[in-house]
Amino acid sequence: MTKQALRTSLLRRLQQQKENERLRKSAHVRRRLARVGAFRRAKTVCCYVALPYEVETRRLMTQMLETGKRVVVPLVRGTRLVLSELRDLDTDLAPGAYGVWEPVRSAVRPVPVKDVDLVLVPGLGFDRRGHRLGHGLGYYDRLLARLPKTTATIGLCFDFQQLDRLPTAPHDHAVQRVLAA
Repeated sequence: MTKQALRTSLLRRLQQQKENERLRKSAHVRRRLARVGAFRRAKTVCCYVALPYEVETRRLMTQMLETGKRVVVPLVRGTRLVLSELRDLDTDLAPGAYGVWEPVRSAVRPVPVKDVDLVLVPGLGFDRRGHRLGHGLGYYDRLLARLPKTTATIGLCFDFQQLDRLPTAPHDHAVQRVLAA
């Protein structure tokens, strides 16, 4: 199956998932993440703002802020993702590029990638080696390429998004771990 056919198939399955099931599984992923050492140790966490079909992250970001973690979210600038500190989910975010919620101009607080301890990564699919299949624009591959080697990376997904093997290209960057429910 081609990458594009795989993208289409996984996206369809994600969009067909019932909302109550998505939220139940997302809660399970959050509980699993809370037990991961890299997450417990992380002081600054980069977290994606979930699209309506992805593992839900608003509750996770709220919990991290309440427990004193510094939460950073990506925003599109040209062909790159830049990172910005998130302080208030209700006032800092609005729909941005590709319909993804990102900081409004007045709430952009740049954070260098070297300051991030952990990056939580979305994907349409992940394989057993940590390779991910995104929407095909390469934003996360370019972000992952810029991270220091000491920065932990974890992909979040649902069980049906975990595949044995994905087709990869030289510019693809794998995550260190994948959590699914």
